[in-house]
Amino acid sequence: MTALYIILGIIAFFVVLLSIKIAVTVHYEDDVAVSVKWLFIKINILPKHEKKPKKEKPKKEKKKKEEEPKQESEVVKEPKKKKGDNMFVRFYKNRGVGGVVQLLKDAEAALGGMFGRIGRAFLFEELYVSLDIGGADSADTAIKYGKVCSAAFPAMGLIVNKARVKKYNLEITPDFIYEKTAARLHTKISLRPIRLINAVFVLVFELLFKVVFKLLRHSKAPEEPKVEKQINK
Repeated sequence: MTALYIILGIIAFFVVLLSIKIAVTVHYEDDVAVSVKWLFIKINILPKHEKKPKKEKPKKEKKKKEEEPKQESEVVKEPKKKKGDNMFVRFYKNRGVGGVVQLLKDAEAALGGMFGRIGRAFLFEELYVSLDIGGADSADTAIKYGKVCSAAFPAMGLIVNKARVKKYNLEITPDFIYEKTAARLHTKISLRPIRLINAVFVLVFELLFKVVFKLLRHSKAPEEPKVEKQINK
């Protein structure tokens, strides 16, 4: 009987432990800042403390500056997807307005697919996106503004409908005066691990029943036609 109480106590301990909320805060303006909080413990993941680069000779620096091509003004383009990169890695690499819009579209695709149930385990306590769109001139700014709106608003709408979102706002402003492009993102996502585990188990069982069993049914050998059976008799 004592062993049973010990086992039940261990199970209760893990259930309580897995029910404690984990919160992840992501803030992007000039740089990406990511922090994780569990109970009273807070860990800052980004930005990373980069090592100071070694001083180089002035001659080499001049040569490098001459060889470097001039940077073009930021344009709103869809970032290229590389194999092995997930949505968060792509956002960290690309950033800017294009990176934020692509992140919204990637989140929309993930929630709209078969992993939408898993996405329901996460709670967006805060989701704020602000984009300033500028171009070479007023006409270019208007075109870019229309493209960003047509991509960002539907993606945000699907995220709000498919996921659990408490507070959210998407603001896109065309900058016809200074013609500058800027992006700001702030989100706080919380998760109770026990909800995620339950969602994964439900998804696995759904795959077993809907996919595996259907494949087994279709893999059975077809029955002989009745006409052939009559001829054989």
